[in-house]
Amino acid sequence: MNQFRPVQLAAVLLVSALIPVTAKAEPIQSLLVQPYGSAKERLLISGACSGCDLRSARLQGAHLIGVDLRDADLRDADLRETNLEGADLSGARLDGADLQGAQLSNADLSRTDLRRADLRGAVVINAYAPDVRTDGMRFAGADLTGSHLIYGGGPN
Repeated sequence: MNQFRPVQLAAVLLVSALIPVTAKAEPIQSLLVQPYGSAKERLLISGACSGCDLRSARLQGAHLIGVDLRDADLRDADLRETNLEGADLSGARLDGADLQGAQLSNADLSRTDLRRADLRGAVVINAYAPDVRTDGMRFAGADLTGSHLIYGGGPN
């Protein structure tokens, strides 16, 4: 008669205990895992937040060089003194946003909604800006060199 050693016996008991569980296992459902908590955290950590809801976000003075904010909702966001050089803001909603003193040079502002946005003192040199909505935008003291931001404004 074979006698089981304590280790072998423990292994047999463990396997026999698992067999009924695995036979009746439910299919595993996939989970959507978000890499970061809030949209603001995702933007600040990864530099990309395409389509994010950042309404009224406080991003004053943030360094967001080259970030992807395509189609993001930044209505009424505080972006004062924020560095958005080379950022992709195409299709973003920035109506009512405070961009005083922001750096937007070489940014993609195509199809961006800047109605009632405050760009006083902002630097918007060579920004790509076709079909921009600019009604009520404030821009006193802004450097718009090469951007055609005001001239290229789209329909209301």
